[in-house]
Amino acid sequence: MKQDKTIGMLVLGYVALSFFAFTMFSKISTLFMVPEIMTQAYIDQWPFYKVNDLIIQQPSSSIIILILTIVTVALGFHYLFSKKTRFAYWLGVNFIFWGLGALLAGISYQAFGYALKCVDLPRCTFTNWAELLYMTLTVISINAILMAYASLIRDYNKAVFLKRFALLSIVVYTIFQGIGMLIPVQFMISYEGMLLFLSPNIVIFIMLSYRLRAEKLHHRLLILWLTFIGINLAYFVALFADIGSLVMNSTGLWFNENDTLHVLLIIWMLAWWIVIPPHAYKQQPVDVSKSD
Repeated sequence: MKQDKTIGMLVLGYVALSFFAFTMFSKISTLFMVPEIMTQAYIDQWPFYKVNDLIIQQPSSSIIILILTIVTVALGFHYLFSKKTRFAYWLGVNFIFWGLGALLAGISYQAFGYALKCVDLPRCTFTNWAELLYMTLTVISINAILMAYASLIRDYNKAVFLKRFALLSIVVYTIFQGIGMLIPVQFMISYEGMLLFLSPNIVIFIMLSYRLRAEKLHHRLLILWLTFIGINLAYFVALFADIGSLVMNSTGLWFNENDTLHVLLIIWMLAWWIVIPPHAYKQQPVDVSKSD
C-alpha cells in the first residue's frame, strides 16, 4: 500500500509539472469554437446573471454541477477515511479527483465560460486551462478505479499489470493532451477525445466484473458500469435532440444535455454510496482466471 501511494505521488508530481509546462507553451488560444461564435452570441444562447461586470452563465446548471461536486467529493472521503481496504482507499481517491474535475467543468462549461473563453475577444475560443485540467483529473480518477480493481486480483502478475496500465494511462494521456495543446489539435483536447482515450479502462472494468459476476461485489459493479455507459449515451441523445431548446420552448426553464448528464450522475454517485459500502467487503482478492 505504501509503495502504491509513493508511486501515485510521483505520477501526480509528473502530471502537475507536465500540465504546467504544456500550458506555458500551448497554442489553445488559436483554436476557436466551430461553428464560430461571436462574444455576444455566446452570452445570448443561455440564461445568465450579472454581478457588476462578472457574468455568471446558466445559474441553474451551475447549481446542479455544484451539487454533483459536493456529492462526489463526499463519496470520496466516505471511502477514503473508512480505512477498510485498499479497494475502498482507491475508490476514495477516484471520487475525490472526479469531484474536483466536475467542479472545474462547471466553472468553464457553465458558470464562468464567458470570462474564460470570450471576454475581450471578438469570438470565443474552443477551450481553456480549466477544461483541460478537468479532463486530466478525470483520467486520474478513472485510473484510480483501475488501482482499486488491482487490489481485488489474486494473481500477482495480473494485479501488477493493472497497476502499470493505470499509471501508464495517466502518463500517456498527459502527453496526448499536451501534444493537442502544442500543435494544437481540437480532438486531442476535447471531451470526446478523453472519452475515447478512457474507453479501454471502461472495457476492463466491465470485463473483470462480468467474469466475476457471481460474486456480489462484482455483480453490483457490473450493473454500475453498464449504467454509466447508459448515462453517457443519454447525454449524446439529449445533445443531438437539442433538449435545451425543447425544454426552454415548452416550459421556459433552462435544462440542457449537460444538466441531463449531471442529474443522472448525481443519482449514479448516490447508488455507489448505497450498493458499494466500504465496510461490506473484506479484503479478499479474487482470481481473474476463473471461468464463466
